[in-house]
Amino acid sequence: MKPFVPGPRSLFSRAERRLGASQLPDLLTRLPSGAPLSGPGLLRQIHGMAGRLSGAGIRRDSRVLIALSHPLAMILALPALWSLDCVPLLADGSSSRAEIEELVRRLSPDHILGDGEGTRGASRTLLFPGLPPLRIGRIRGKKDLLLPPGTVLVRTTSGSTGPPRGVALSASQILSDALNILSSLRVPGEMRGLAVVPLSHAFGFSTLLSPLLFHGQPLLLLEDPVPEQFRSALRRHRSLFFPGVPYLYDLLGRAEISPGILGRMSLCISAGAPLPRETARRFLDLSGSPVRNFYGTSECGAVACDRSPRGTAPAGCAGRPLSGVRVSLGRTGRVIVQGKAVGLGYVESGARPRLFRARLLTEDLGRIDSRGRLHLLGRLDALVNVGGRKVYPAEVERVLRAAPGVKEVVAMGIPDASRGEAVAVAVESPAGAGLSTDLMDRCRRRLARYKVPRRLRIFPSLPRTARGKLDLDRIRTLLEGGSPSPRFR
Repeated sequence: MKPFVPGPRSLFSRAERRLGASQLPDLLTRLPSGAPLSGPGLLRQIHGMAGRLSGAGIRRDSRVLIALSHPLAMILALPALWSLDCVPLLADGSSSRAEIEELVRRLSPDHILGDGEGTRGASRTLLFPGLPPLRIGRIRGKKDLLLPPGTVLVRTTSGSTGPPRGVALSASQILSDALNILSSLRVPGEMRGLAVVPLSHAFGFSTLLSPLLFHGQPLLLLEDPVPEQFRSALRRHRSLFFPGVPYLYDLLGRAEISPGILGRMSLCISAGAPLPRETARRFLDLSGSPVRNFYGTSECGAVACDRSPRGTAPAGCAGRPLSGVRVSLGRTGRVIVQGKAVGLGYVESGARPRLFRARLLTEDLGRIDSRGRLHLLGRLDALVNVGGRKVYPAEVERVLRAAPGVKEVVAMGIPDASRGEAVAVAVESPAGAGLSTDLMDRCRRRLARYKVPRRLRIFPSLPRTARGKLDLDRIRTLLEGGSPSPRFR
């Protein structure tokens, strides 16, 4: 007899029990519009959504590509699909039509469900109270996506360093990830999460959506990340858990929100990009709340977090591994993650799954210090070979990111006729080209000669992907297309 492997319906039953037992009248609140929902009230809406999806032709065991930008739509549709024993395939809600078509090719879904431009042209429109029109389309084509047994969700990677990939997750992995976060960060059961980051991304899914559905962690949804909505949320509650990104902390630091109110963000973490020291310091000075670095991946969920009392970990330090997570380094310094939250493996249409077996070899390079903290040194494929000597781009980026007037930095290797590769840097700064000489002098003082950039270009803003991550392909094109200035040699 084959062992029982929990499927989507079993995972939904877990959420059903937790939501049904919640006593909070405002377990979920949406600002500025929308009446508060209790756990049972939210559950009724999920059941209503399931009925609408079933009526639109979505049947048991379907694979449904979800591209929802509206947070409440995501909260309702995902468990609704689990209740129908379907496997959702998560995409970014802001994906373009071309990006959706690429995911359809790679994941061969049975249906697509979305509310953005990427799903325009889907065959049916579903109207649900309080939500924008949802588009549903049936995909007719090859159905050759092989999923490992126990798959309840396929998460898609961002594609910032290559084509997006599907990551299959089981019920136990989703539950373990949320438990690791809540227990390691000691999030009180009554503390509300402030949801601004997309819930379809691994960061928002793990820190906000899963705790709501499976632990009854109350949630406050902001429809737009603007200062007035932050003020409204902070006036309502005295203590909030805020998973944010550097852009949002920079916005809050300039938003002229009174320190007494801003300080109600009492538990703050930042992921998605390096947090500029200036941004973290300004937020701490204004609010009294430290912003702690948080590190995770789409493949294995949350990995590590800085838990220093005032969030004063060195630049590049991701902190200690969370409970339930083991981090080690390979021979080349490659970060290896083990634990129950590691996904099942990569999946793609027409190919056998690449199983992780509870052990993920990430594409990140790192080191572990004497205090057990993980320091990230850059991507494995981003190492720059300058005449046979290796340069970690993160080392160059840290030197420049700490300079006055610098908002963001990207260092990478570009072809060099004499040395094979050379270090090139793109800097985001409002100061313009006048900052170039100071930055190059800074590099010469702090870096070995072979690590000093051969090309440095300053931009008012750097290109980003639909998910808000730096678009490394476009940045590379900008850097390779420029001419090195004699003063950079």
